Amino acid sequence: MTQSVTENGTRGPAGHNVRDQIVDAAMQHFAHYGYEKTTVSDLARAIGFSKAYIYKFFESKQAIGEVICSTRLAMIMQHVEVAIADAPGASEQLRRLFRTLSVTGTELFFHERKTL
Repeated sequence: MTQSVTENGTRGPAGHNVRDQIVDAAMQHFAHYGYEKTTVSDLARAIGFSKAYIYKFFESKQAIGEVICSTRLAMIMQHVEVAIADAPGASEQLRRLFRTLSVTGTELFFHERKTL
């Protein structure tokens, strides 16, 4: 049986629960330790799977990071669309766009990191 690799480096069934566990563990580790200091072995240890099993779902650590970024970008776009939907004019849409990007981006991407 062969596994196909998608454009974003993910493997296996798209709706698989393990994929979500890997992404959740990665988000926590990336936020706490940083992307560079986190290894696939760290993620495997955190969720109780082998490193090889993680590679059944993602081609690389970068592929996991790309899924996280893609998901967060989609969330930001949803917030922007809601914010500008009923704006009365172009200048108000622009104002709401920048405000929403600032607030949502800050909430999603910047967390306190523990100093190691």
